[in-house]
Amino acid sequence: MLFNRFSGLIKLFSILIFTMLFLSACSFSPLYEEKSLITNSISLNYAKPNTRLEQIVYNELKLRLGNNNENEENIFSITISPSTRSVGRSSNQSPANIRELILTGNYSVTNADNEKIISGSRSVRVSYAQSGQIIADKQAYNEASERAALELAQIIRLALLAELSVLQN
Repeated sequence: MLFNRFSGLIKLFSILIFTMLFLSACSFSPLYEEKSLITNSISLNYAKPNTRLEQIVYNELKLRLGNNNENEENIFSITISPSTRSVGRSSNQSPANIRELILTGNYSVTNADNEKIISGSRSVRVSYAQSGQIIADKQAYNEASERAALELAQIIRLALLAELSVLQN
């Protein structure tokens, strides 16, 4: 009778041990987790931003590519120029006017000898609506420019990764 109790405990204990060993090989991670690109040995420093849009691009690139403050090896700099235009001809009496913001970023990566390693230009287009109210129009423009700056940062990040992978090979 005592043996039957111990055999049940031994079975339970062996099942728990087997389950723990089996599950120890499992790990949980998000399916579409964006791996850190810092491990790709991209060593970039960033120039000082002159505008709010440049600051957004620099911060997004620092977040995605990392920031190397130890040395002045490769310095990334960007100049962003925004422009707007009206979309279509407005012959209706609607108070909303659809506008398009075009954000162009000219970027370069220079080495310690001040030689350009990489340079390029990318553009992003986003649309926004103006209603004729000054504060709402300004807020719509600011929101569109921030969206465009984040999108521009993603496009430049991909371009940098592509160009740096070619240079490393």
